[in-house]
Amino acid sequence: MIPVILSFGVLLALIALGIPIGLAMISIGLAGLYFVGTLNSALAQMTLVYWSEGTSFLLLSLPFYILMGNLIHHTGIARSLYRSASLWLNWLPGGLAIASVFACAGFGAVSGSSAATARTMGGIVIPEMKRYGYGMRLGTGVMSASGTLGILIPPSIIMVFYGLMTETSIGDLFVAGIVPGICISIIFALIVLITAAIRPSEVGRRIDPASFTTRDMLISLFEVLPVLGIFAVILGGLYLGVFTPTEASAIGVVAVLLYGALSRKLSPAAVRNALTDSALTTAMLFLIIVGGYLFTRFLAQTGLMGTILGFMNSLDLNYWEFIIAVTILYLVLGCILDLFGMLILTVPILFPFAMSLGIDPVWFGIYIVIVAEVALVTPPIGINVYIINAVAKDVPLGTIFRGCIPFVAGMLLFIAALAVWPEIALFAIR
Repeated sequence: MIPVILSFGVLLALIALGIPIGLAMISIGLAGLYFVGTLNSALAQMTLVYWSEGTSFLLLSLPFYILMGNLIHHTGIARSLYRSASLWLNWLPGGLAIASVFACAGFGAVSGSSAATARTMGGIVIPEMKRYGYGMRLGTGVMSASGTLGILIPPSIIMVFYGLMTETSIGDLFVAGIVPGICISIIFALIVLITAAIRPSEVGRRIDPASFTTRDMLISLFEVLPVLGIFAVILGGLYLGVFTPTEASAIGVVAVLLYGALSRKLSPAAVRNALTDSALTTAMLFLIIVGGYLFTRFLAQTGLMGTILGFMNSLDLNYWEFIIAVTILYLVLGCILDLFGMLILTVPILFPFAMSLGIDPVWFGIYIVIVAEVALVTPPIGINVYIINAVAKDVPLGTIFRGCIPFVAGMLLFIAALAVWPEIALFAIR
């Protein structure tokens, strides 16, 4: 047990020193396998993991979904989404903030990444909110929280990641994520309305209705049709069984390229930058996957996995106790690990126990994604908060974190509702 405790300590130390989590887990996993076996067996297992994951058909979808999101970033669709939402929701108190929620949901539907959604939409929305006099506690809070919709509204990179780890249908995960994504978007919008009623000073002025016409509103709707079309093609094809998630990812990239070519919004330089960013992100995720498998194999060979599962079984946790415990666990882990690090270290242990309680694997995936969303906006890591802080450099981190509190509470309430009524996520796949 001492080597295991030591390995966790060294892993956290390496992460704290800024070593990429994938490289840290590969190093610790390889050293651990050497410790419990031989150098030859450790190298053999590393080779097998690299080969099996590198030749996985499902894993091919990751670079395509990442590329699709990067290409979307260069097409200007994000700005069109926000303009359309802001014009149509201008009549509501806090209309620009509410527009940012639904614009993030729309962008998440074609980007699949929380960081990309927060980075892209934040750069557009924050300056507009400042221009119209919004308080930055609300403005940065709603943007940090809404950016998390990028990993829940399908297609989602983290859902692909979870599906690969647990051999759960990625298509079912995508379909099951639609209604929860819409529900959380509505909850965020209601929180903005409540904030507008309680603290009117946080809500700035509306866009002057004389500055746009009904024709402008209709044109703005037409400009977001590409997003709806790409989303409909991917989800419709998956739901009807026309193509697999891997094929859907390639089709999505082709659809974005066609849109970019026809609209002349994708230059050769933009495509080159998107390819470069996608290659770097894919390489990072591949290292995390390989490192996670090596580290998990080391833990399995020490007997820790069996010990933990035996301990959890001995606690005789019921459904509600398990959900509460996992939620607290993720809130704690979110303080020291990033999103993929949390999943790679916990899912191999938690998934078998969840299955022993009769929890649906698709529902568990949606639940894990939402809990991970909360970790993206809680201190001290809260990666989305730091992304928004990079856009709004004059806003202190503490202000942004305080602005996130109502939205974190909203997500936790939705997690409770999802636990009571699993059909919220599962009715579409049954």
